Amino acid sequence: MESRESRLRYYSLNTLTAALVIASLLPLVWLFMTSIKPQVIAFAIPPKWVFAPTFQNFVNVFTDESFMKSYYNSIIVSVMTTAISLYFGVLSGYSLARSKSTAGKVMGLWIILVRMASPVMFILPLYIMLRETSLLDTYLGLSLTYLLITLPFVTWMMSSFFKGIPEEIEEAALLDGCSRVKVLMRVNLPLVLPGIATCAIFTFINAWNEFLYALIISGRGTRTAPVMVQGFITFEGINWGELAAVGVFVTLPVLVISFIFQKGLVKGLTGGAVK
Repeated sequence: MESRESRLRYYSLNTLTAALVIASLLPLVWLFMTSIKPQVIAFAIPPKWVFAPTFQNFVNVFTDESFMKSYYNSIIVSVMTTAISLYFGVLSGYSLARSKSTAGKVMGLWIILVRMASPVMFILPLYIMLRETSLLDTYLGLSLTYLLITLPFVTWMMSSFFKGIPEEIEEAALLDGCSRVKVLMRVNLPLVLPGIATCAIFTFINAWNEFLYALIISGRGTRTAPVMVQGFITFEGINWGELAAVGVFVTLPVLVISFIFQKGLVKGLTGGAVK
């Protein structure tokens, strides 16, 4: 009886998991199929499942200089944001994890409150500050703006990982002559690499997909891919094939990074949850 119940539970969970995975992949499959359909049948009703595929939509998007420029801008801004967020997030997370004072606790609470606030609250003051410092329409200005979204997450995630490291290990390293900086670099960082990988992936994804700040703060020289997507929606109509091809291009880096680092991502998320 137990064996039958266990098998039934096993197959039920597998069936439910398969159904959830298929449901999650359906939008991506639909997006790709639309991108390889000719324009005349892209949104035919009822949908056409049998057709002669074409890659002309991808060719048109790939040869669109304005979109490829925005794609390049997204890569630069996302990488810059990830690097800056990791640098300051690791340091601030370590400080919060080892702080014993009330000020440290208040600072940690303030950081998470900033993350919970609506992004619309910061648009006007950010725009004015960036304009006064000549950082509008610059990669650095966009990256610093994205820190409002990414830095609180990195700080709290890294703080949880550092708290999971026994302080006795650091004390032993200090007794051996290591400075606090060397303890952080040689002892702590190797132990929290899964957390760093997780923060890097989430930071890159958030920076890559960000639309609101990029729409307001970027200009012609730094316009990112999510902002350029709306350029395919005009008063003359919507080119569904090219729009779907753009969606594939924009989604591809996130899928590739998540697939490559999925083991580290799962390990980092579960480790952070346990800690």
